[in-house]
Amino acid sequence: MVDENLVFYEEWELEACVDGALLEAQMDRVNMVPFTYQQLDVFKRKLDQLYPQGYPESLIQHLGYFFFEITPEDIHKWNVTSLETVKSLLKVSKGHKVDAQVAALIARYVAGGGQLDKATLDVLATFSPTYLCVLSPEQLGSVQHSVIWVARAQDLDACHPPQMDVLYPKARTAFQNLSGSEYFLRIKPYLGGARTEDLRALSRQNVSMDTATFKTLRREAVLPLTVAEVQNLLGANLAGLKAEQGNSPVRDWILRQRQDDLDRLGLGLRGGIPNGYLVMDLSFREALSGGARLLGPGPVFTAILALLLGLTPK
Repeated sequence: MVDENLVFYEEWELEACVDGALLEAQMDRVNMVPFTYQQLDVFKRKLDQLYPQGYPESLIQHLGYFFFEITPEDIHKWNVTSLETVKSLLKVSKGHKVDAQVAALIARYVAGGGQLDKATLDVLATFSPTYLCVLSPEQLGSVQHSVIWVARAQDLDACHPPQMDVLYPKARTAFQNLSGSEYFLRIKPYLGGARTEDLRALSRQNVSMDTATFKTLRREAVLPLTVAEVQNLLGANLAGLKAEQGNSPVRDWILRQRQDDLDRLGLGLRGGIPNGYLVMDLSFREALSGGARLLGPGPVFTAILALLLGLTPK
């Protein structure tokens, strides 16, 4: 039986007289006794031996404060299907530095098809938002603005475009009373959801976007920007385009610009539309950009004429 007397046992004694099945059956008592970290480590090894493939939900529901002994790697083995299980663990975790465990718990629950209600999302707002990118766009719609304020760039690294579609407008609303460099500093991690018109507005504010942020922008949002708009958007960081000219979205943007406009930047960017060249279909041109040369006006006309003659009935 798990009781206060076990506190006086050495670790080797606990190893010898306590088994995982006993701990599982009396987990509530484990949480009531002030065991040392070393003793709790022994208990965790016993449970891990009992369930090497991950704890069953019947045990997870009763972990209580023992949850603090569990690693994110352990949690990723779990199959969590009950929202009540999530709520119980969030309740004991509040105010403790277990943000990584909480993020892993939410990830496992959502991965199994679980849905978070607004009450649970409100509780999550009290934790570090390392869990943001595991939420669905629908769930992100209920995220509080306070979460948007404290989220860091690394918290958003794993977010996909549909998630950024939700987060960016929420961030824009949250930071709407800021201006200038303060606004840009706050909105920067969310710019992966920005549209072309948003980027154009930023280009008029002399924000000097760094190239690392520029690389995270939506390709379809960047492509319509003019050379002058990109120049204003990057400001003092414009020279960084040279190192990125072979990577998307910079490469794809270059393909859409007139070469003489690119030359005015003085960066040595190559791959723009040459003067006097006829580009019949821009998407076809981009497909050829991996190495095939574009045809000038004469060869293009000749190729089209040959194609038409080949299609003429004999």
